[in-house]
Amino acid sequence: MTQTALETRFAPAERSTTEELRRQHGIIVSQQIPALLDAIPIIVMVLNGNRQVVFGNRMFLQVVGASEVLEMIGKRPGEAFDCIHSDLTPGGCGTTEFCVECGAVGSVLKGIRGEWNVMECNINRRRETAGLESMDLQVCSAPIEVAGERFVVFSITDVSHEKRRRILERIFFHDILNTLGGIKGLMEFFTQEAPAPLREDAELVHGAVSSLAEEIISQKQLLAAESNELEINVIELNSTEILEILQRTFRNAEEAKGKNLEVDLSAVSLEFRSDYTLLKRVLGNMVKNALEATKPEGLVTLGATAADDVLCFQVHNAGFIPRNIQLHLFDRSFSTKGAGRGLGTYSIKLLTERYLGGEVGFETSREQGTTFFVRLPVKGPK
Repeated sequence: MTQTALETRFAPAERSTTEELRRQHGIIVSQQIPALLDAIPIIVMVLNGNRQVVFGNRMFLQVVGASEVLEMIGKRPGEAFDCIHSDLTPGGCGTTEFCVECGAVGSVLKGIRGEWNVMECNINRRRETAGLESMDLQVCSAPIEVAGERFVVFSITDVSHEKRRRILERIFFHDILNTLGGIKGLMEFFTQEAPAPLREDAELVHGAVSSLAEEIISQKQLLAAESNELEINVIELNSTEILEILQRTFRNAEEAKGKNLEVDLSAVSLEFRSDYTLLKRVLGNMVKNALEATKPEGLVTLGATAADDVLCFQVHNAGFIPRNIQLHLFDRSFSTKGAGRGLGTYSIKLLTERYLGGEVGFETSREQGTTFFVRLPVKGPK
């Protein structure tokens, strides 16, 4: 039973009567649902068919500042959170023109129709102590049936900090790469125009700036990859050319001092499709890791083989990886190089398997040394 129909600009405005809400609250409380929801460390509400709260867990009560569930019974999510739009119309939360764009209302309506869903929304709350508070939320609606009656379990996760962090990261990378681009351009000019006695120093500074820019771009790509925001550009490539580029790039690198870096003469020359920038990043990390693990005067070999429309790049060195390190090699923060390291092998796996459509692995033994490999589809990622 519902009260008299009210005007709405979006979702139905009708509400359940006090008696109906108490009855529905009793249904939920009579089950084991409250104990289960109280154990969940995120905001969870149980809503009825009119989008009204009939139960809220402990985290919900803490966030809305209520001491017991009965204080919130009958409210809609926006009203419980004191959304600035929730009292603009007699119908309340979900009935204003602003609610048309609200992911929370849209999610609950889908839940009422029997659709499990996850959506995002932004809510502006009134706060007595802090004024207006803007929150970025991820909401989920899951239809459930209790005692033959349909309800919606509506959960909320505050992702405001994550959203703001991403915005700040984008600003940071944009600004610092622009600044480095200007410095790099000046150093390129200076290396060409500098007097002979200063040219070598100018080239060293230019190389350092270029390396710094590469590291920043690498970190930017990794963050974008982890958040599924990385875009790829698939072009025609040649396996031999890639190996030669890697050899030229790392032959004079800091990690290669006193060591040898060679391309296997039997490496296959094959045309294939992939993203050049990401592939160079992946293989470059493999080469750096191999050089760091190689003793002075040691050899790192770059190779490539092909079979059944699959191209396999290999990087080999004479070192052996102990079993306890093998078990954690591709973990995000694991490293044998000290604090703050550990993203190299993790990024190899992430970029290859999520974006290049390939496979990463390694083989290691005391007799044969260690070979890291990347297998890629010749026709490119799907």
